Parts: sequence; C-alpha cells; structure tokens
Amino acid sequence: MTDDESDGGASVPGPDETELVGPGRYPLRIQPAAAIMPGEADARRLLRLWFVRKSFYWIFFSGWTVGSLVAASRHEQPEFDVQNSLTAAWFLVFLALALRFVANWIALGLAFPLALAHEPNLSPRTNVGSGIGKFFDRLHIARAFRSLRWTHHVRQVAQRRLGRRGRQLGKLDPIFDVVNIATGVLAFVALFYAVSRVST
Repeated sequence: MTDDESDGGASVPGPDETELVGPGRYPLRIQPAAAIMPGEADARRLLRLWFVRKSFYWIFFSGWTVGSLVAASRHEQPEFDVQNSLTAAWFLVFLALALRFVANWIALGLAFPLALAHEPNLSPRTNVGSGIGKFFDRLHIARAFRSLRWTHHVRQVAQRRLGRRGRQLGKLDPIFDVVNIATGVLAFVALFYAVSRVST
C-alpha cells in the first residue's frame, strides 16, 4: 500500500506559487545576488560594514594585550603609570564592542528593504494582533537577510558589482584575517606572560 492509498487515495499537494519565496521553482535555492539591492550603493555599504565588523577582533585583542602587559608591568614596576595604561586598554575593548554593536544594527537596517521587497510573496496575516505580528515577521526576515549578507558568496557578488574597487576591497579580507589571528595569538602570549610574572 502506498502513502497515497493509506491516506485515502489523496495525494500530497505540491507547493503553491504563493508559497515560493524568491526566484525559481521548488525546491528553492539561495541566490546570493538576491541578498543585495540593485545597483552599487548597497554593495558598497555591505563591504564597508563587513570590514568595520571584522575590525572587532584586532581592536579587542589589542586592548586585551595592553591590559595584560599593564598587569605585568604593575607587578614589576610599582611606579608604573597604571591608570593611563588601563584607560587605553579599556578604551580599545569598549571601541571594539561598540563597533560590533553599531555595525550589526546598521546592517539590520540595511536588510529591512530586502525584507519589505520579499513581503508581497508571503501570505497576508489575518489573525488577531496581525499588526505587531507583521512587524516581527519583517524583523525576523531582515535578521535572516543580515546573516546571509555576511556570507562569502554574497560579498563576492558585492565585489563584482563594484568592479575594480571591489577587487581591491576583496584583497583586504585575507589581510584582516592575518592581522586578527596575529593579534589574537599576541593577546594570549601577553596573558600567559602577565600570569607568569604576577604569580612569581
């Protein structure tokens, strides 16, 4: 007995056209170009935000390194100017967190037009509280687009749209990776050094 016969002979209906969000037929495929608004402006904003967001790591690790070295220097040299040094360390940590926070919220705002553009493909809400529900639906869709826009494939599309300028920005990505990893390793080395000096 087949599944259709076990259900009384009724076949499982396929997806309706209104259920297909995005281009193409069922099954859907994620198309990176659909995560960027037409033209160069959105692509340019996306890449700039990406590098601001990626700067979080080296700035944060730099603050961590400074703080660790300050702790070690204070133990070895009591007259060391701790206050100013700690201020610099905390400033770098705060700056990193602030950049990450601001970049994520700006990226969410830039993703909202995409959520609105895809809204006509969604079934309208008719339940109680549909107004606030519609807002949260848009918010969830915008957050999904924000995450999608951070991916390598979408950023490649943005780079191609910007032509030569995009190719130049693409070369910065591995440089940021090296700097982030190097400052991360340096931060852990500084931490172990500070712990060893303080414990002696």
